[in-house]
Order: sequence, then structure tokens, then C-alpha cells
Amino acid sequence: MRSYAGRGVGAHFINDLFLAEKYVYVVSRWISPEYARKLVEKAESGVEVKVLTSDDSEKSHQESLKILLDALKPPKLAFFRKSWTPVNMELGVIREKYLHVKMYVWDRGAAVGSANFTQNGMWHNIEHIIVFDKQEEIEAIKKDFNTLWTLYTEDKETAKEVITLFDIAKKIGKPLSELKKLFRKE
Repeated sequence: MRSYAGRGVGAHFINDLFLAEKYVYVVSRWISPEYARKLVEKAESGVEVKVLTSDDSEKSHQESLKILLDALKPPKLAFFRKSWTPVNMELGVIREKYLHVKMYVWDRGAAVGSANFTQNGMWHNIEHIIVFDKQEEIEAIKKDFNTLWTLYTEDKETAKEVITLFDIAKKIGKPLSELKKLFRKE
């Protein structure tokens, strides 16, 4: 475990997070568009990405939500839908008044603290972050993420929109098992 306080807390983990080869899980009230794009790129490369964020009306965050949602929705035209390849990403949008957690989990690390997944949170604001790199610590944080995901994407009061791989498979008329085969790295 490593603890960092001050500006630039992103320097202590964000590069490792974007080097993940298996999964990246993010919980953050706000996300900057550049980080939303990077999450989509990870998902397009086959890395499992799960994002739990808010419906906050802040302009930059709304742009990020659009980036994430656009990546998950197949084209409306049936012709394009047949050739569309979904990304390996799930998104839970929680009503903003409920979400305050900042948690980042990837296959070789985890970080929790005060920093949102924004340029300001990672580089400019005075923040505190704790980075974990022991496997048992990572698994504990991953378990916490999965608890949050299950509790708050299924709760009608808190969840505003949830898009899972099951939802995507259903929309494009494929079984979930077939969809997951697209994401496996050989």
C-alpha cells in the first residue's frame, strides 16, 4: 500500500491503470472526456471495463457520458447493426446525489481516495489517494467494487441507466456467451 497526498495523485497510478490487460473498473462521480475515450479504447481492445458514475449535469461530465453511451449502443439501422462489434464495457449511471466514491481497480492494482476521474482530480486539485498492488488487497477492492455495482445498479431509486453485456447481447440478437467470445484474447 502506498499513500499520496497533494496535487498530481494521478502520476502514482493512472499509467498502470491504462496498461491493464484484463479489466479496469472505475467508480467516480465525474469523468473527463479524455478519460472516457481511454476507457472506450481499453474496452475496444477487449479489456473488460465497468464504469459506475453519476448523471451529474456538469458539461464536461455530460460529454463523457455521451462518449461512454455512444460506445455501448448499436447503430439504429439494421444493416450497420449486423457489422457492429460491441465493446467489452458495462456502464452504470447513478443519480448524482448518491455517488461520492472514487475507486479504480485493474488487474495489477487498485486505488481509492478523493480524486475524481478528471484532469483536475488527477493532476490539479489537492487530493489523497491510496494505491494497492498486493493481490489480496486488489481482490478486496475488486470485491468492494462488485458490491457497489450490484447494490446500486439494481436499486431503482439510485440507478438512472444501466447497460450490461447482457443488454447488448439481447439488442443484437446474440447469446451472451457468443458475445463474450468476441472479447477473449487468444
